[in-house]
Amino acid sequence: MEGFIVPFPEPQNRAVPNQEVQPQSVTIDDLRNWYNAAEKLGKPENYKKRIVEVANQFKAGEQLSAEALTVMNQDTFELDSISRLTQIAQRIGMVWGKPDESGTQVQGKIYDLAFNTQQRDLTISQKNGEVILKLQSGKVQTNKLTPQILQTFEDANSQIDKILEKNKSKELEIQG
Repeated sequence: MEGFIVPFPEPQNRAVPNQEVQPQSVTIDDLRNWYNAAEKLGKPENYKKRIVEVANQFKAGEQLSAEALTVMNQDTFELDSISRLTQIAQRIGMVWGKPDESGTQVQGKIYDLAFNTQQRDLTISQKNGEVILKLQSGKVQTNKLTPQILQTFEDANSQIDKILEKNKSKELEIQG
């Protein structure tokens, strides 16, 4: 599992979609980050060209429209969610994963994970085989990725923390 690099930046504190954002709080860096998010999310060229147009209008002194702010926040929130999910999935793989010839597999109660660390690929699927998240060669595909799914993975991450803390306590008892 070592060497698997999450291909996304660390999640940042972002406004959640549909949350009120003050136009003056937007910077050119936010627009640059939006473009990068769109790129990593695999948005089409026309979509990214529109972001460039919005950025150029912003540089010329125009305020971002409420719609542009909402879409920007949705894209950055989606990328942050994917980044966090990827980090947790990687940790789950390190703790509960079973290596095989194609990478590392984790069979969970609700979701299954498959990693290939050399190719930096990750697939998260439901038990019925429906793929929720697929990272392949740096390309992202999502399907029905919801806050509830992210919360399920956050809960699993908390379970790992408890297990590791319990193991650490047992080690101290043995050493003490």
